[in-house]
Amino acid sequence: MKLKSLSLSVLAALSLGVATSAMAADATTSTTATAPAQTAPSYDQSGFWVGGALGMGYVSHNDISKFEGSKNGEAPSVKLNAGYDFNKYFGLYGSYDYMHDLGNADLHLATLGMKGNLPLTQKLSAFGKVGATYIYADNKDADQVFHMKSDSFSPTVGLGLSYQITHALSTQIGADYYQDLRTTNGHADLTQAYWGMTYKFGQPATPMVVTNNVEVVKEVAVESQVPTRSSYVLPYQNGQTKLNDYGRYNLGEVIATMQANPEVNAQIIGRADKVGSAAINEKVSAERAANVANYLEANGIDASRLTVSSVSYNDPIKTDAATKTNYVQRSVQIILK
Repeated sequence: MKLKSLSLSVLAALSLGVATSAMAADATTSTTATAPAQTAPSYDQSGFWVGGALGMGYVSHNDISKFEGSKNGEAPSVKLNAGYDFNKYFGLYGSYDYMHDLGNADLHLATLGMKGNLPLTQKLSAFGKVGATYIYADNKDADQVFHMKSDSFSPTVGLGLSYQITHALSTQIGADYYQDLRTTNGHADLTQAYWGMTYKFGQPATPMVVTNNVEVVKEVAVESQVPTRSSYVLPYQNGQTKLNDYGRYNLGEVIATMQANPEVNAQIIGRADKVGSAAINEKVSAERAANVANYLEANGIDASRLTVSSVSYNDPIKTDAATKTNYVQRSVQIILK
């Protein structure tokens, strides 16, 4: 009766702690919805898990006399367990334990039960278990007066601590308590202390790191582009009015400068040399200037920023007296100002 009362008290305390933690988590979520993300993980913590542990089984000093052949009432053990967590607070589990040579018998214990989890910190949590265990005793010497009952059932409770190494991997220390193992000398209780590892499937691959989201606003200084030139001369072949590659290359620089400096305007002047009639030269110089203006407008320069004119050969560009070719006059001059 004392053990049953103790078990109920432990489970009640654990349940109360879990419920309190869950309500606190909900309250935190509702009151900090507009605040930056804090340390609580947001990933889904449900899923299947598997684990293993090494331990030692003990019987109390009062019960050692019931285990003939066992000097200190101890037996090394191996534990294999698996389960499913519905959330970070509650799940189901099953385990198999093997204890070697406890009172001239090897014990096989199969347990099914429920598991509650109570987060203490970001990585550390306490857990409690309650279940039922089927115990099979493999007696080594059936002729002895003492032996354990070959099969029996026992109520089981457990407590422990779990430390999260990554989102998927954790380590545990704990103790399981098995009540009323049946022997020919009477009933005895068994305690198993263990250390083990657990792996949970479907968890994030990132390390278990506490992070805060901090928004950083970086100011970037934007400098206006200073024009490298204020005047461009685009030469043409005799009779040519369409833009050539050299002209398009230079106009690319003009466009970049005007886009970076909205206050800059362009004066476009079409010219021709003395070859040909005045009427043809007037027409050719006008078409050259118009084609340049159309190209600038097609590449994002507003027409209001362009002043277009043609002068044929009436206002030639001044050149060095040594220059004897007319290619400078067969051109469109662009002046940025």
